Amino acid sequence: MKIRLLSFLAVCCLICGCRAGHDTCFALIADTHININVPESQTELATVIRDINTQDSIDFVILAGDITEFGSDQEIQMARRILDLLKKPWYILSGNHDSKWSESGCNTFAETFGYEQFSFIHNNIVFIGTNSGPNMRMAPALVPRESMVWLDSLLQTVPKNMLVVFVNHYPLTEDMSNYYRVIDLLKTRNIQMTLCGHYHINEAFTAGGIPSVKCRSSQSRGYDGPGYNLVTIRGGNITFRERISKTDPVDSYTKEPWHTLSFTNPPSWKSDTSSTAPEGPIPGISPLVDILWSVIDDSDIGSAAIADTTTGTVVFANTKGIVKAVRLDNGKPIWSTPAKGKIFSTPCIANQKVYIGSTDRNVYCLDLTNGSIVWKYATGKSIVASPFVMEGVVYIGGSDSIFRALDANNGHLLWEYTGIKGFMESKPYVDRYQVVIGSWGNELYSFHPLTGELQWIWENRYRGRMYSPAATWPVKAGGKIFITTPERKCYAIDARTGKTVWETEGGRESIGLSEDGQQVYVKTMFDSLYAFHTVPDKAISKWRVAGGFGYEIGPSPITSQDGLVFVPSAKGVLYAYDKDDGSARWHIRLSDGLINYAQPIGASKLLISTLDGQVYLIGYKNDGLQ
Repeated sequence: MKIRLLSFLAVCCLICGCRAGHDTCFALIADTHININVPESQTELATVIRDINTQDSIDFVILAGDITEFGSDQEIQMARRILDLLKKPWYILSGNHDSKWSESGCNTFAETFGYEQFSFIHNNIVFIGTNSGPNMRMAPALVPRESMVWLDSLLQTVPKNMLVVFVNHYPLTEDMSNYYRVIDLLKTRNIQMTLCGHYHINEAFTAGGIPSVKCRSSQSRGYDGPGYNLVTIRGGNITFRERISKTDPVDSYTKEPWHTLSFTNPPSWKSDTSSTAPEGPIPGISPLVDILWSVIDDSDIGSAAIADTTTGTVVFANTKGIVKAVRLDNGKPIWSTPAKGKIFSTPCIANQKVYIGSTDRNVYCLDLTNGSIVWKYATGKSIVASPFVMEGVVYIGGSDSIFRALDANNGHLLWEYTGIKGFMESKPYVDRYQVVIGSWGNELYSFHPLTGELQWIWENRYRGRMYSPAATWPVKAGGKIFITTPERKCYAIDARTGKTVWETEGGRESIGLSEDGQQVYVKTMFDSLYAFHTVPDKAISKWRVAGGFGYEIGPSPITSQDGLVFVPSAKGVLYAYDKDDGSARWHIRLSDGLINYAQPIGASKLLISTLDGQVYLIGYKNDGLQ
């Protein structure tokens, strides 16, 4: 299937009035959740496809995300084989299940289906779809920065009177961090309707005044059988009917319309005010914080920006696969070096070199001064994990289920462990005694840093792979490794034996240490920040406070400096608390999306990167409450 992208010429040839010229009928499928461990997910989608193929009236098919359960290469390729049975043109988008747990760093989806967003014209209606992440990070949905740039550019070619229908996996509501920016872009043209999945239900709603529809999952769970929505556009009227698919297409049937609406001229949202940005402080509003400089990239930044204070250099990488360096004092560009795949790996700087992984299946070593490639090491699959460098050795995990130690000077393999379950995406903890890394196979591993000898494996007794200790950056203090896991637990693990010392409620994937190593900080999902003592062999909290951040799922590490604790959030707000009692000191909203990391660099300064493509250097005062 070749995607049809809008061009200026195509649009000019199809300029139309408000109403569609001919009847249009399409099938809207959402949330297929192809799961290698659940055969029914595969047979149910095949049943839906057989039914669609029997209906001559269907012009095309749109698949609105969450195509797979875990975003694995095997699941994506399995979905493609099933979808190739379709005898109709079809257009597909990824959802959070396809992009959050992607071992390939979202490359396999793009490579398998050939695109990450689509646009096409049918009967004088422009259909536009974008992916919505969150890509590789547990956070609210976010139309990626590069997709926003694409959407803006595309809409500028669309005549203002041409009908527009927008498709996304998530609804354009507070579920998506930058929903209001998407709505404002769409409202520059004749947007008539938005369509989505995600909630597995049929429901009509409005998004910034735009008529919108959520659609059921293709799975049978909660319904009369596997199915989808038939959407018919006739004379400017749109009708949604649920279609139940049976193993024998003859037994399939269509229900009565459950929702109808009409295209209008001018659009019905014309009387509606512009969408409203999320509430909260804006950059520079806190009297205790100054933005010293900022950089906005044209792509998402899926990992931390890292500063080397000795050379005054900041290095970050984006999801276009470009590693960039800017000056620490003013953010001015120094160099950029392209890889051949998206990058979600946080760079590590050591001895005038930059070490980083890429989804093009290579580990790179770059010269810090000019970005030239010193060496690269090829692996079997993507690298979405981050490296750690100690005493001339690069330690890094891969999506090929191999953890490696490489010579930092030449990239030669020193040792590898090939028995990892699942893939790795975090940064390992490393000292002279051990290397610790988690995987999406429910396990945490400890190796000897010189030999690679396996010291122990800690296993999460909760067997679901989504409860794995894979996204957290492990920390160590008081002879214990501390991690958090998605079943909302915090664990203290004996660093020598790998046995659980204590566990407690709270947490998800965000954790950090105080500067003196006496406290471990844990952010919970439900507006709380905990400080636990690191020395005792039981969970003893020094303080627990309401964080003020509300529901919170961001996995970004917690950092500390100057007696303050810095907590990044999934909604673009950075919070600072007093380390002694947890009292709030200040907070500042910097972004629509996840704050990846706040790196303390001394002199009351922090280097910050955000998922939606921004890098900041901020300075703060440490005298009194906000």
